[in-house]
Amino acid sequence: MKIYRLFATLALIGLMCVSAKAQDDEFRNEIGISYGFEPNSIWIDALADFVPDMPGQRVDNKKWFGPLGVEYFYHITPLVGVGGIFTTNISTEDLFSNDQLKVYRAKSFFSLMPSVKLNWLRKKHWGLYSKLAVGATFARIADKDYDEKGNKASKADVETDWGFNWQASLIGFEAGSNRVRAFAELGIGEQGVALTGIRCKF
Repeated sequence: MKIYRLFATLALIGLMCVSAKAQDDEFRNEIGISYGFEPNSIWIDALADFVPDMPGQRVDNKKWFGPLGVEYFYHITPLVGVGGIFTTNISTEDLFSNDQLKVYRAKSFFSLMPSVKLNWLRKKHWGLYSKLAVGATFARIADKDYDEKGNKASKADVETDWGFNWQASLIGFEAGSNRVRAFAELGIGEQGVALTGIRCKF
């Protein structure tokens, strides 16, 4: 009976070593860059436009860049990765009051969100996953007044604020080699309701 127990113990240790080596052979780190569509900042900004700063004010010539995101994950297990996401969104617009050009406004949103990634289907060249991130956004609003000739002031009036933000990617798809993969996600949050990008594992 003692011999059977010895063999069983040795077999268990062997399986643990093989499992540990298999995990060591996998890439534990990954870094990615993404570009998305319709982030939280756009919706918050659109709601703010319903409350004009001045009577008779309207917004025109609005342009958006972003969300541009950078993310890092460390895989504590093949299933679970923990890390963080940084995103930036920038918008510019002209403010009119009673059809007169008054203010050039530039808005910048910078978000930092600790995150968790769940790789719930892992194949050699593709996979499916979900992702959740919760953090904060720093907002900067810079206004430059126009004079009567339409010249923009060189100095801006700046306001800043902080707010809660998140990203919930319900489903993500990635495909490529073991080391480099393209990906696309659907969800809601500061990275967007849809986003695409590329990531490198190492």
